[in-house]
Amino acid sequence: MAWPTDTFTSTDLDVFIPEVWGEKINDFYRSKLILADFFTDRSSELSEGGDVLYTPNMTEFAASAKSNATAVTLVSPTETKVTLTVDQWFEASFSIEDKEAAQVKHSYYVMEKYAKNSGFAVAKKLEVALALLFDNFSTSVGASTTTIADSEIRAAIAALESENIDTTSETAFFFHPNVFWKQVQNLDKFSLAINSPVNDPSAKRPTAHLYGIPVFISTNIQRISGTVGRSNALAHKDALHWATSPLGSGGSKGSSMTGKFGVRVQSNYVPEYLATITTADILYGVVENRDTNGVWIKTSDS
Repeated sequence: MAWPTDTFTSTDLDVFIPEVWGEKINDFYRSKLILADFFTDRSSELSEGGDVLYTPNMTEFAASAKSNATAVTLVSPTETKVTLTVDQWFEASFSIEDKEAAQVKHSYYVMEKYAKNSGFAVAKKLEVALALLFDNFSTSVGASTTTIADSEIRAAIAALESENIDTTSETAFFFHPNVFWKQVQNLDKFSLAINSPVNDPSAKRPTAHLYGIPVFISTNIQRISGTVGRSNALAHKDALHWATSPLGSGGSKGSSMTGKFGVRVQSNYVPEYLATITTADILYGVVENRDTNGVWIKTSDS
């Protein structure tokens, strides 16, 4: 028999069909914050206050030949200093009034997630500030229009070791993902198992070391100013210094850091607006401490 034509349709039942907000939130993916962990943190030296931190430089003495019955040769170089100024203050804030707070789906934990996002936003400012110092290194290899070559990797290592820096300790490469995966891993010396026994490109992720030196990969590696190239680096941890001031949990009179990298996150209820305002902030400074402890590695982006 013929099927009837007057069955219910989705239009007929529209008022009974819910549109559901699911339990999952597509939060944004966060970049890795690795530079501040690697380079030298001087924050503890400002725990009692201060906005400028001086580091004196010491010059290597030269030895002089000595002859009988002659005076010694005195050396008295004019020493210099490195100045780390902590004056970069950034914040990320949001406010949710009581009406919206009561009506937002509770399982989303919106307030908590936004607070974490605010903390990440200000911590990233410090990370990027350190990456922007890579192009300050006087010694450089490569070009913004070419891919990296093995000879440039070796030249960077040679540059540091020529300055008596032990590259087997507290030294690392820093590359953008495009540079590491499209350029470094395109060099057979580092990707083929026959040349590098610890690597097997068809079976496992490559070990991030070049000539025994660790490699860090980060999307916070910046572009070379005025080009589409990438500003990568090989550096000792003493090449760059940074510090944060102790904003503390109780405002400017607080005596302790409230989180990693000195990021403070605080919430206050404001009765006259029936709202909660949450703020994350950071007060930091960065400086190139030892110019010869780093090599600027210029590459194209792909």
